[in-house]
Amino acid sequence: MEQSYEKSVKRLEEITGILEEGKISIEESLKLFSEATAILSECTKYLDSAEQKITNLIKGE
Repeated sequence: MEQSYEKSVKRLEEITGILEEGKISIEESLKLFSEATAILSECTKYLDSAEQKITNLIKGE
């Protein structure tokens, strides 16, 4: 993940706010939506990895 998880979540919140306002063009909305889905994918991978690490720690590995 190029930026921290927290910064990624903050960017997702910003994008969500912009999209909810509905004051931008369809083209810009699609660009932001595409950015958001990429960020969400990275966040999901990060959380899956963190979950696996926690599972391994609990199992004593």
